[in-house]
Amino acid sequence: MQWGWSDRLSLPYAVMDETHKEFVELCAALSEENPSTFLQRLDALITHSVAHFDQENTWMAETDFPPKGCHEQEHNAVLEIMREVRQRFEAGDEELGARLAEELPHWFEHHVDTMDNMLARHMAALQKEASVLSA
Repeated sequence: MQWGWSDRLSLPYAVMDETHKEFVELCAALSEENPSTFLQRLDALITHSVAHFDQENTWMAETDFPPKGCHEQEHNAVLEIMREVRQRFEAGDEELGARLAEELPHWFEHHVDTMDNMLARHMAALQKEASVLSA
């Protein structure tokens, strides 16, 4: 069964959900059994993740999000793992690519449930506060 987007991953901040839908699509594509295109699919996920994580890091910085440091560290760690897997896959360790495809969805679900959920609620509250103040 292929992993994909579900309402379970939906958060109270639509902009974040749109970015997460793209992440899920690119992450799920890693499971395709075609080693000749794995690096291309992983590169697409890495490129997306850099922009995705930068966007969240910017939101956290601009809004003084209290657990910013921990959240950023997790983004950096996952990017480092993706890049390491890429390097090792290119060197012939194709099994590591399959492990990443298997484990990354579990990490993402946990990350959404915890860190991104807190950030989404923070952003939604600020958005609501701003709309009340401008009314």
